[in-house]
Amino acid sequence: MKNNCDILEFDLIQKKIKQYCLSIMAKEKIDQLKPFTDLEDLRLFQDDIHHATKMVYAYGKLPIASFTDISNSLQKANKGGILFPEDFLSILQILKNIREIEIYLENEIEQSQLYDYMASLYLPKDLLHDIQRCIDPSGHIQDQASYELQRIRRQIVSIEASMRKKIASLKTEHKEQLSHDVISSRDDHLVLPVSVSYKHRIRGISHGQSASGRTVYIEPEEIVALNGQLAMARQDEQREIQRILIKLTQTVNSYYRVLSEDLKIMIDLDEIFAIALYSQKLDMIIPEVVAEHQGISLLKARHPLISSDQVVANDIILQKPQDILLISGSNTGGKTVALKTAGLLSYMAICGLPIPAVSAKLPLFDEIYVDLGDEQSIAQSLSTFSSHMSKLIAICKDVTSNALVIIDEICSGTDPRDGESLAQAILVYLHQKGCLTLSSTHYSSLKQFAKESDYIKIASVEFDHEKMRPTYRLLDGSVGNSYAIEISKHLGLNEEIIAHAYQLKDSSSTVSQKLMEKLQHELAEVIQEKEALEKAVEDAREKEQKYNRLIEQYHKQKDQLIEEAKEKANEYLEQAKDKTNLILKDLQGNMKPHVVIKAKKELDEAKYQKRQPQRRDDHVYKIGDVVKVLSVNREGEVIDISKKGILTIAMGGLKLNAKATEVEFVHEKLKVKKETSNVRSLRKATTQSFELNIIGLRYEEAMIQVEKFIDNALVNNYSMVRIIHGMGTGALRNGVRKLLDKNKYVKSYRDGGANEGGLGATLVYFE
Repeated sequence: MKNNCDILEFDLIQKKIKQYCLSIMAKEKIDQLKPFTDLEDLRLFQDDIHHATKMVYAYGKLPIASFTDISNSLQKANKGGILFPEDFLSILQILKNIREIEIYLENEIEQSQLYDYMASLYLPKDLLHDIQRCIDPSGHIQDQASYELQRIRRQIVSIEASMRKKIASLKTEHKEQLSHDVISSRDDHLVLPVSVSYKHRIRGISHGQSASGRTVYIEPEEIVALNGQLAMARQDEQREIQRILIKLTQTVNSYYRVLSEDLKIMIDLDEIFAIALYSQKLDMIIPEVVAEHQGISLLKARHPLISSDQVVANDIILQKPQDILLISGSNTGGKTVALKTAGLLSYMAICGLPIPAVSAKLPLFDEIYVDLGDEQSIAQSLSTFSSHMSKLIAICKDVTSNALVIIDEICSGTDPRDGESLAQAILVYLHQKGCLTLSSTHYSSLKQFAKESDYIKIASVEFDHEKMRPTYRLLDGSVGNSYAIEISKHLGLNEEIIAHAYQLKDSSSTVSQKLMEKLQHELAEVIQEKEALEKAVEDAREKEQKYNRLIEQYHKQKDQLIEEAKEKANEYLEQAKDKTNLILKDLQGNMKPHVVIKAKKELDEAKYQKRQPQRRDDHVYKIGDVVKVLSVNREGEVIDISKKGILTIAMGGLKLNAKATEVEFVHEKLKVKKETSNVRSLRKATTQSFELNIIGLRYEEAMIQVEKFIDNALVNNYSMVRIIHGMGTGALRNGVRKLLDKNKYVKSYRDGGANEGGLGATLVYFE
């Protein structure tokens, strides 16, 4: 099937998927994709891709980085070798990915076989910690890898500092004997650039001379001793690094089986999620692959290699007892694309991959045979016809009842009468074999044969007569014409030739052929009108939904604006209160306090208070009630109530009827207060009496009560009140009158009359 899948360009699908892989190993697995032979294995693979795609849609792709194959490193550790820092960094990346997957699985992910597989990853936290502690991202062994390494490196730093200090001192001491004042380094040894005439003045080891021979590079003997110490320290450093790597390698080896299994799972997940990401990009679905070889159904199938803005979706359906689909129609009209789409999607499906379609159901083919393209074999001296026939011979020889056969332009490239006969015979043979066959043709007699055969389903690719170009849509149940003359005319062929061709075609066509061509034209027009009508209906539906959304948005915005306006009014009212307070403060000496308090109270009552609708099932509605109509989420006023309890509600000039159960009570009709022209008019005189009884209270408590009582009386605009204090010792009576004498708003007071409490009561009158 390898050659067939190449013809269908399955290798390009593999290339697209590999772009989403994070490892070379997963890319190799994508290259090895092939059709499943066991239906249960295929469905398990599909289930993993299905759940991976759901995870990608819900939580995004796996948050892991590229990783490499660590199997050789694991084998090396298992056989007693010592791993290098770069080996540990590769292992570290695997461990980091496992940690990220563990965090990813903390999302509310549906339980599945894939979830369990991902959860089976094991993270050796001690190994992760040790590698991160010992090796930095560049592969350098870090100081904190061990206490001993840290000590040795401090010693090295100290020795190097002593060497630099000493060489600087020597440079100053022998300044006159140096050819220049730049300290050099030769073979990792610090040296002094000594003029050749003074080379015997400085004791040490010579490390060569300059190209001119005028300078000798000498390592002073003081530095030689320090270099010896430095060399020993560096050897100690390398031995400690070796010990650290051995210890880390032993830890890796202790997790040999765990890490081997983790690597396998990581590669599998990389493959599965790469397929899922490709599926998400092309909005693919998981096809239903069944054991029964009863037909193929691909609804709204799209070729995955054609860009989304150009691809045309088609329904490709073939159901037994019909087992052959014969497609006809114009040249370059999409017949080959339809066949390639069916073949490629079928091959992807039996490989366990998702496919770009709305719905798909097909059998688990044991083979897909393909004869596509106009090929010639120059090496074998085969013509186009011979090349096609060689493939058809091989297909007829090997085909089984559980196969899919795809043939483009069956038996083309030879004499039409011979080609038609051969094509018909081959289709009959394939039908007898019981396989499913998809084929295209231009042969008129083959189209007629198909119409008369109950096991052949006919279809055609649509052609736009007005624009003189194909639409690439597949039409079931119709026979298409080649439109060769029309297309040639559109391409610019000489008009005289076109006219002659039409005459020849008309004279050679039978009555039935002319009638069929006329019917095809009419069918195409009907289909175009139908689609235009469907599009108009869909546009109208979308506009209706759009306007409904706009109306709903308008009502929401209107209510919000009203609410904001009222809140703004409250702000202005508060500002007015503040200004009023300042003015009233200046007028305090001339205006009674109860008048000021009353004015402030009136201002507070004028503030807008947001009302929350209250659902009261027991409320008896009456005219003037404000209600919310639940169906439109708007408020209105009840203006009429029928005998049956139907409410008539006015809303912004509109009226509607509703049952009591269809509305929600908001509040009763508000009474509008008449505005007063000034603050003084807020006071309204009243003759209503108001009294306080302080008999039995202690003096201090009684005086507090009386003072508070007088203030309340002023606020409530009482013109007269009575204070009952009893006669007793006269202390309460005298205390009351002292308070009244001090209050400038008390006009007068007197003892009670015969029916007013006598001397045990005091009647107070206000201005």
